[in-house]
Amino acid sequence: MVYRVNMSKKYRILIVEDEPDHLLAINLIFEGDEDIAVSPAGNTREADEALDKAKIDIILLDIALPGEDGMTFCRRTREREEYRNTPIIALTAYPDQIWRDKAIEAGCTDYVGKPFEPKTLIETVRKYLAG
Repeated sequence: MVYRVNMSKKYRILIVEDEPDHLLAINLIFEGDEDIAVSPAGNTREADEALDKAKIDIILLDIALPGEDGMTFCRRTREREEYRNTPIIALTAYPDQIWRDKAIEAGCTDYVGKPFEPKTLIETVRKYLAG
């Protein structure tokens, strides 16, 4: 399935991931997309700073983060008016249904298990950018 997005707009993706190799890999997946700008964050403090700097269109969120976990961050982000409806995609190595349900209950829009195929991640992001 092909998802078309508005090519005249530069979409901003926030990647919240504490593992440098995973952060780099996700960044590389979207590096060639001219209509996507990536903002990396290694923890929720950095993610909050990115959310304050520029309007983010979609958030890719690791659930297992040091300090504040991804689900707590998601709940807190949903309290912000400007991010109440922003797609938040949970990324986690906990692929079972229990963790998927917990992520959705915390306010995540969707869930992608690790390891993931780049094509799956791209299609998921494009689906939400297409609205």
